[in-house]
This record gives sequence, structure tokens and C-alpha cells, in this order.
Amino acid sequence: MQISTPEAAPLERHIHVTIPASEVESGVTQRLRNKARAARFPGFRPGKAPLAIVERHYGSDALMETFDQLINEHYAQAVREQSLRPVGRPDVQVEKGGRGEDFVFTAVVEVYPEFEPQVPEAAVIRKTTEVTEADVDATIDIMRQQRRFYVKTERAAQNEDRVTVDFQGLMDGEPMPGGDVVDYQVVLGGGRLLPDIEQGLVGMSAGEEKSVSVQFPEDYHVAELAGKNAEFHLQVKEVAAPQLPELDTEFALALGIEDGDVTALRQEVKENLEREAQRLSHAQVKAQILDLVAGSNQPDLPKQMLAHELEQLQKDPNAVNAPDLENVARRRVVLGLVLSEIVRREKLQASSAEVTQVIRDMAEQYEDPEQFVAWYRSKPEQLEQAEAMVLEDKVVAWLLERVKVTEEPVSFNQLIGRAPAPQAPSE
Repeated sequence: MQISTPEAAPLERHIHVTIPASEVESGVTQRLRNKARAARFPGFRPGKAPLAIVERHYGSDALMETFDQLINEHYAQAVREQSLRPVGRPDVQVEKGGRGEDFVFTAVVEVYPEFEPQVPEAAVIRKTTEVTEADVDATIDIMRQQRRFYVKTERAAQNEDRVTVDFQGLMDGEPMPGGDVVDYQVVLGGGRLLPDIEQGLVGMSAGEEKSVSVQFPEDYHVAELAGKNAEFHLQVKEVAAPQLPELDTEFALALGIEDGDVTALRQEVKENLEREAQRLSHAQVKAQILDLVAGSNQPDLPKQMLAHELEQLQKDPNAVNAPDLENVARRRVVLGLVLSEIVRREKLQASSAEVTQVIRDMAEQYEDPEQFVAWYRSKPEQLEQAEAMVLEDKVVAWLLERVKVTEEPVSFNQLIGRAPAPQAPSE
């Protein structure tokens, strides 16, 4: 057995093996004897046919099976003796083989790179925040907006009102196909109708009629209408103004507060915001540390891993339009190698309790968390994904113990990106 590494491919191992003809013949003979025990041939009792007849029928199969076994055995022996860490399955090329001659093959396999993970020296900023009563008020206002209702009004329509309207479309004086709509409800300012129609509805009251000229945009989704002019006759039937629910017991009950206590609702909202702030702060720190790790480490990258990652990105609709998929793939492979190497060197493990907690955290957003947990646990690949998430967080924690972390107090709105970060004073 000889093992070599091409200069142009430092992660490849070429395992060249020569197996004596006698070992090949021994393997073929043993297989033929095994086949003879169950073989049936005319004129012979089961298992009593001469070996020469068995060989004539099964000799080729026995030889191929022997080759497969010898390849597997000697490849596995090379991996053990050389402490190789293969990335994938080997590419095996048979160079010589047959009855009565040595069996020669070469197995080419990529291995994981050997490298010392570099801990970045740059500082990481951890944003901290204190959830205020104003933050709670703003969140409750959003919740009220999400549950707004509409009350009929006699005044003229304005933005955010809900208008019930009939309209008829004409093009070149002729009715448009599908241009007649009855009792259509639209909230003005929402962008559901063409801008010319929405603007025409603003200022109209129930019972009023009006005709408006409309130009369809060049990129309109109905090709035969794109860029063309039309006229729409509008008949407003009702105008309804938005109303927000009162912040009272009924509102609290609707949000799942059992006794309808508004104070309890505010406390629950505050606790949810604090959890969200903690999650976001951790996610931002994690993103920073992973960016630094990706920039601080430059291990040799296995071609198989790069090809697989690029293939996955090309299937991902969220990533396929990225400007440089190859660089994205390279970054992912670098991070995967570095994190895996830290896990291996530090002997980090994910306990079953930690994996379960990750799954339960994901289940909280579903109506039936227990059903989600059962479904998630039923798929081995998903359990592996949850374990990987636990290990990734453990590696991040390990890294954070070895880098400088600077805390930066910010408002809750700044943390979630709803308000700009404060600018440093100019000198």
C-alpha cells in the first residue's frame, strides 16, 4: 500500500494498493463454495454440483464481489492506519485485475484539512437595552392596530378609510373584460388598487359617482393592459373609518389574559419584549463573531464541500440572486470547518436535554407545540439539525470567552432597527 498527496491538491490522498493474486483467488474460491451450497443445476442434487460447473455460471460474479470486498477492506485499513478523516466516499479506479493476476487499484479521497483554528483578536459589541413603558405602549398600539375595525361614516373618504365601491372599466369606449366589479372593499392607502383609482376615491362620500382616467403601468401583470389608458366609473356605496379597540378587559381577554387584567397584559408584553431583546442581542453578537472567524481563518477547502454548498445555494430561492454565490459558499464551508474543528478539539457535545430545549423553543410559535415537537423528532435529519444548532451556540460561547466584548447600551427601537443608531460626536 502506498499513499501520496498531489502537490496541486493538498487535501487529496491517493491510496495505491496491490493485492497478490493468491489473495484474490482465495476470495473467489470461498465465494464459489458458498454459492455451490445453494446452487441448483439439472442432474445434480442441491449443493452437490461440481465446483467447475458452479464456476462456469458464477465465476464472474464471484470475482467482482471479491474485488468489492478487497477494496472496502484495504481502504478501511488505510483510513485507520493513516488516521484519515475522509470528506466523502472515495473515487476508486481499478488498474489491473483478473483471475490469476494481482489486483491493483487506486482510491482517491478528499480529507478534512488539519489546521489550528484562529480566534479573532477584534472586539465584539454586545448591544444591551432596557425595555421601557414607552416600548410597551408602542407594542400595544401595534396590537390594537392589528385588531382595528371599521365604522360607517358620512364624511368624505380619506387615507386609511375602508371604501365599498362599484366600478366599471372602459377602454376605447368599450367595456373592459373583467372591468366591472360590485361591492369591492378597499382600504385607501394600502396600494391594492391602481394609484389613479385610489386617488380618485379620496374625497368621495357614500352615494357619489366619478369617472377617472387611468394609465396602466408598463410592467402591469396583465400583458394586454400594460401601458394602456382606460377610464373607470366609480360609485361609492359606503365609507367606513378605522377604529381601534379600547385597552380594556375585553381586549386583554382577546389576547389570552385569562382574567382580563390589563396590568397583567402589559407585564406579559414587557416580558416578551425583554426575551426578544435578549434574542436579538445574542443573534447580533453571534453574527459578529462568525464574521470575524470567517475572516481570521483560511484553511484549505475540500472541493466536495464547496461543490455541495454551491449546489444547495443554487436550490435556495432566497440565495440564488446573491451577487457572488461562490464567495457565499466558501464562507459557509470555512465556518463549517472551523466550528467543527473547535467541537472536535474541545470535545463539545450536545445533550439530549439541550436538543429538546431547542426544539421546544422553535415549537413556541405554533398553535400546537407538542404536535410540532413530535413531528420534528420523527425525522432524524431534523434532530441532527437541532444538535448542530446546540453545538454552534456552544462554539460561539467558547469563542466569546476568548475575545474582548464591549457592551453598548441602546434603546429597544435601536436594537430592533426601528430607530437609527446614535452617531458618534464629531471632533
